[in-house]
Amino acid sequence: MKKFRLFLLSLFIIGLFTLPGAVIAQDLRFEVPASEVEVYVEEDGSLSLWYYIEFQNRTGAAPIDYVDIGMPTSAYNLNNIEATVDGQAITDIESSPYVTNGFALGLGNNAIQPGQLGAVTAWIPGVQNVLRPYDGADRENYVSFQFSPNWFGPEYDKSTNTEYRVTIILPPGVGNEEGVYYYPNNWPGPDEPDDIGFTAEGDRVYYSWFTDNADAHTQYIFGGAFPSQYVPEDSIVTKPEPSSPSEPSGSVTGFIPAILGILGQNFCCFGFGLFFIAIFGFSIYQGTVGAQKRKMSYLPPKMKIEGNGIKRGLTAVEAAILMEQPMDKILTMILFGVLKKEAAIVTQEDPLELEVSDPIPEDLHLYEKQFLDAFKQPEKLRRTAIQNMMVSLVTSVTGKMKGFSRKETIAYYEDIMRRAWTMVEESETPEVKSENYNQTLEWAMLDDDYQERTRRTFTGGPVFVPIWWPRYSPSYRRSIGGGVPTTASRPAVSTGKPGSSGGGVTLPSIPGSTFAANVINGATGMAAGVVGNLTSFTDRITSRTNPIPVSTSTKSGSGGFRGGGGGGGSSCACACACAGCACACAGGGR
Repeated sequence: MKKFRLFLLSLFIIGLFTLPGAVIAQDLRFEVPASEVEVYVEEDGSLSLWYYIEFQNRTGAAPIDYVDIGMPTSAYNLNNIEATVDGQAITDIESSPYVTNGFALGLGNNAIQPGQLGAVTAWIPGVQNVLRPYDGADRENYVSFQFSPNWFGPEYDKSTNTEYRVTIILPPGVGNEEGVYYYPNNWPGPDEPDDIGFTAEGDRVYYSWFTDNADAHTQYIFGGAFPSQYVPEDSIVTKPEPSSPSEPSGSVTGFIPAILGILGQNFCCFGFGLFFIAIFGFSIYQGTVGAQKRKMSYLPPKMKIEGNGIKRGLTAVEAAILMEQPMDKILTMILFGVLKKEAAIVTQEDPLELEVSDPIPEDLHLYEKQFLDAFKQPEKLRRTAIQNMMVSLVTSVTGKMKGFSRKETIAYYEDIMRRAWTMVEESETPEVKSENYNQTLEWAMLDDDYQERTRRTFTGGPVFVPIWWPRYSPSYRRSIGGGVPTTASRPAVSTGKPGSSGGGVTLPSIPGSTFAANVINGATGMAAGVVGNLTSFTDRITSRTNPIPVSTSTKSGSGGFRGGGGGGGSSCACACACAGCACACAGGGR
């Protein structure tokens, strides 16, 4: 009986151009109602893969009695593979003569017959040499990988609504703020995972994507990254593993077929090699240019999809995120916020050091708590902690904006900002002006011109310092004897209007120009000292909240079928290269 094998290509980066065989079975027609792939990055740096593929073989089509699965590298143990078909163990597991680094599953008496539904599973542990150093500029000491599940030729697969799930599980110990996922390429579902959490054991972060609108003949690419400290150093490969051409088919025999096979192989490798180099080079160039333009654009794309209505209730800091304000300004706003709430004292301006109150006030926002926690870290870890805080803040605002109009919401908060400045600028006395500025400071900072506007508003007269000013300025604190007043000790401010509180209480004052310089230059300088290079700091956040979509050098090659009688065809040895991702190759079918 003629045997047909289904080729399952498991790729970690596109580096392979596969040509279908000259003789190939043409009567295989099926659908894939459901498919699921789980990718486990183990603590030893290896991968464990689990596949579930449900085949609906069409009436009148040939039986599917073999499945060939391509592996990303040759570094795995054939004896450790476990597989089933419809719950029955598959015992015929051997090296595939048709897929480089692959193995073959013989379904035997459980072959999926025409018109029948069958499910194949495979568990492949201990796949080595799959992690690569993360060589992007946005983070240090990370490793990364990319993964592409199986896809088949559209002439065989007729799926249109495959229920498809892909899950990436990071090594034990990786924190939920440390792991990174890439937006999938070609994925018909949402870019964001529909499920993020920890495994049942509670120690492994996972990202899971699902759609019911997939097919089995399109290539989808997923990827992730995490700190290299969670895997052994010797598990990280600095050069791609060489891959050799697929072994000759046993059914292709004799001198003439051998010569034709060699010519076909050389044509593939030489004829298409330059094509791959050109396309790959262009994709890297395109990605680099795109990254440069996007470094300061940290909002995820879905944030910019317009919904309906205004999202009220955001804080000034959250509104600044929505407006995609510069990160140093946002950090300055957070700093002022925690000082006003008496949660910290600036003990040193350059580099910025804080003394965090104990206990901290109960009314702090999560991002304020994370900001203070970052300053409890050693200086060498602080910048990363603040970046994690900013990523969490962007993610939180993204969630709050779901279904609302970003455009309308920004207009709403810009109006609040304008009214805040009007209240300050139209204040009747210096005391009231200072008080109003203190109350609306974070909202006033939303103005793109807030620095110059602050300078214009306060230069030329005295400014009555806010109650939190000694917490902010060590030099001013020393000038008044080192004391730090609290809100409870603050005198009331008279507006000069009937019914107002206060009665001639004199507040400490400083020249307006000094106040403006301290607010503008001092705070900005403190934030700059925390973030370092603003572009680099923001880029590291952008790479996590709005990463460059994974680009591929080509979409050539897919799962193919072959007849048991054999066919001509051959495939290239693959060559891998990439930036900030894993490189590995799987063999192609004949």
